[in-house]
Amino acid sequence: MPTIKNLLYNHDPDVQRAILTRWGFELPTEISIQDLKSLSSAAIQDGTILEIIQTLPDPAKICLTDLMKNDGKIPWSQFSRKYGEIRVMGAGRRERVHPEREPANLSEVLWYNGLMGKAFFNTKPEPVEYAYIPEEIRELLHQAARKNRPQTGKEFVLPKGILIQRAHDYILDDLCTVLAGLRMGMKIQEIQPMRSPFSSAVVQQLALSMGFYHPRNGLNLDAVQEHLTKPRVESYYDVLQNWQHSHIFPDVLLLSDLDFGKNPHINFLNVRQRMIDLLDLIPSGTWWELDATIADIKTNQPEFLRVAGDMDAWFIQDRQTGELLQGFEYWDEVEGKFIRFFIATILYGLGLCDLAIDRKSGVVLGFRWSERKKALHEIREAPDEEKGAFYALAQGNLVISPTCSRSLRYQIARFCEWKGMRRGEYQYQITPASLWRARQQDLQVNQLIGLLKKHFTKETVSGLFSALQHFEEEEKFATIQPAILLHIDDEKVLLKIKQSELKKYIIEEINSSTLSIDRKGIEQFQAKLTELGYLCHIAGEV
Repeated sequence: MPTIKNLLYNHDPDVQRAILTRWGFELPTEISIQDLKSLSSAAIQDGTILEIIQTLPDPAKICLTDLMKNDGKIPWSQFSRKYGEIRVMGAGRRERVHPEREPANLSEVLWYNGLMGKAFFNTKPEPVEYAYIPEEIRELLHQAARKNRPQTGKEFVLPKGILIQRAHDYILDDLCTVLAGLRMGMKIQEIQPMRSPFSSAVVQQLALSMGFYHPRNGLNLDAVQEHLTKPRVESYYDVLQNWQHSHIFPDVLLLSDLDFGKNPHINFLNVRQRMIDLLDLIPSGTWWELDATIADIKTNQPEFLRVAGDMDAWFIQDRQTGELLQGFEYWDEVEGKFIRFFIATILYGLGLCDLAIDRKSGVVLGFRWSERKKALHEIREAPDEEKGAFYALAQGNLVISPTCSRSLRYQIARFCEWKGMRRGEYQYQITPASLWRARQQDLQVNQLIGLLKKHFTKETVSGLFSALQHFEEEEKFATIQPAILLHIDDEKVLLKIKQSELKKYIIEEINSSTLSIDRKGIEQFQAKLTELGYLCHIAGEV
């Protein structure tokens, strides 16, 4: 959102002076950009802007509230129809008419008080002009609203035997896994493992929201590289900021038990902001009772999701029972369930809150904001990052710790078969098939050798680099495959079998008493041996 400085800078000089004079500042003859910046900051810090807002006429306050309810901006065509156009004037006419003293409508009241601006925002398919509240004023109004709102819910005293589930920044590891899988052309359900509670499909939605991926165009490789090479603290901040302000990440639609219809008109951003505002007053590091929080929201702020007439208008169906959930009577089944999901899955999955879980039932009883909540508002200083282990096992398996560079794991994964996780570490295996697949993506084995030599944290197993080099230069590799063996000590019977119609099922004669046979002929061999006077024992699971 543009700042107060942006708003003032885009005004004509006489309008700048009118607004700043209204704010009570004594002004120099010429107002520089640095003056605009310092005066904007002073107006927020000394309470001037808040006083201006408090002295507005009630209709203008309603107008400002309308903008706040719509995330601080409304398309100008819509806003001006409701609250009036800003009259077009030159400096001379403004000096005669003084619109700052006698505004023609509510739009001009906000405009000449410096509380609202107009700007084109980059929207698709083309830019759209919006009425907007400058970022600092928007945040000031958010803070004022939070101070005047009672705390939601109550503190939770942990009972004995409770299970504490701590939040982590695993979403960064899952994003890396999904981006690597998409780069390899894997189906989304094949991309595993996930460390957070989100499915790979949900993480893909986050990648889409962050501009890393598009269903038609594939990966934005430049954006992916920038994300994966940033320190974890910075990447985590980017993830939270994008989620917090995303218009397309569908938090509500991720509720698997509820069907919201094919084209639900849900403003995901507004719903998310309302939820964060409702929970924001809960002190960080303090355990809070989940049921009491839901009950308080139902009593005091029930329309955070379905507003007024939406209670009856929205199509919502229980997927299990097929029951339609329309009206306030189903608040617990819709809003109540979403609050629980938002806290226990969305916030927890993003690393923002810890959970207190009943060991017997598995039900989440309480939650607390984690230290990472600060990343909703500011980026923390990046600490020195731990360098994780990266080494090879004897079978050509590669083991890489989540604390290794995510960019390194992204590159390694593209050369390998994925083997999941073991003891908290990712495991991959180099195979001829995985190297052929890498070649189809224009990756060369020498690139893999270079990565391994540069980043291995332990001495590699004997022969691994030679094996890779043999494959690269001559495509040399060994083949291990299961075999079905027929063993019989009677050479005469074995000869009769070789001369019978079953010879088409014989793959190889191992020795004078053993044949390697095709699995498809097992029943035919069993029948022939019975005919020749021998019972047949099929060992193990063939």
